[in-house]
Amino acid sequence: MRMGRRVGPTVSMRGGFEMWFGRGPAMTTGLAALLIFCVLYAFWPRATVVVSPEVSEVCRKVTVEASTAVTVVDVDGGRVPARAVKDSFTVSVKVPVSGSVRSGATKASGRVAFVNETERAVSVPKGTMVATAAGVRFRTVEAAVVPPATVRHFMGLAVDADSGMTVVDVEAEEPGTSGNVAAGRITVVVAGAFPGLKVTNPEPTSGGEDKITPAVSPVDLATARRLIASEAAREAAARLAVKSPAGFSVVRDTIVVERQEPTFSAAPFTPSAELRASCRASASALAVKEAEVLKVARGKFLSEVVAGGGEVISSAVEMKITGAARKSSAAASIDVTAQARVSAKVDADKLARELAGKSVREAESLLATRQGVSGFSIYPQADSEARLPRFPSWIHVIVGDVDAAGRG
Repeated sequence: MRMGRRVGPTVSMRGGFEMWFGRGPAMTTGLAALLIFCVLYAFWPRATVVVSPEVSEVCRKVTVEASTAVTVVDVDGGRVPARAVKDSFTVSVKVPVSGSVRSGATKASGRVAFVNETERAVSVPKGTMVATAAGVRFRTVEAAVVPPATVRHFMGLAVDADSGMTVVDVEAEEPGTSGNVAAGRITVVVAGAFPGLKVTNPEPTSGGEDKITPAVSPVDLATARRLIASEAAREAAARLAVKSPAGFSVVRDTIVVERQEPTFSAAPFTPSAELRASCRASASALAVKEAEVLKVARGKFLSEVVAGGGEVISSAVEMKITGAARKSSAAASIDVTAQARVSAKVDADKLARELAGKSVREAESLLATRQGVSGFSIYPQADSEARLPRFPSWIHVIVGDVDAAGRG
């Protein structure tokens, strides 16, 4: 009789599961719990690294294009609509004169002697003009008759003669010290036909005085031109602001003023208390909606920050229009200065991969020299030769405030 070998009790695979997890729903629940445990075990961090990104104050100029050809705001293209504004006007200014001229205040006076060498009396009317050889003129203030010359004869021959002479008061034609002439300088009878009549002044003329009178100088004309230019610019800005469409503001740096040649109330060296000048001017500019410009500038600024590997810490970005350059009558470039606090962008997943398997010493060296990292901490703290987990998923990288993380 063949004896069979005794075999102990066997447990099937299903029986094994049933032994551990039970049957039916209980088994399903157990499997799910096991799966969750495995996932948690695989991905639950064994180490935490907190890094503080570098934070800096970034100030950057952003350029926005404005054009009358643009009808809607183009944030991606950095363009905004613009409107052309024009006006014409007259500019007038007054300038106190800085020059002076010397002019006559009182007329010189004196006496002249008319000498008649003819044998007939000569009548000299009031106002007869006499002068010096240099052209300084005097007028007689009264009429006079110059007697004829007295001729002495001997045996029917004229052997001697005494000229007739009359002294008459005269006054200088023009006021001023130029009429004060020395004796014997008045030698010319200017007006009237007086053949044989001579004139001279036996004594100096006197009494002519000058005065200093304000007058226009060439400097005053230059000053008036500068004032016209500044006044035209001021007037243009004010007028174009009024002419701008509702909601639009004139971009001051796009204002262009054209002026005609000014006219002046007096020429240089002309006596005058003030100089008046005026000219016609025309002005043009571009107007934009400031909110649209700042919106586009903000978008460009944020894009540039992100492209440079950073991110704005908060939504507060300070922006100000700082200038513009007019490219044509229909287009201009507007400069906007944008300023914000920006932190360097740290890729937590990439950093975890770089740190995986490194010793604490190596990890600290890597973090200390990594661009964009200003501080770091590794938890739990361990000996420098201890190693971080080999799996990146077991390293939890937190980008934030190192001190705050330590306090937490």
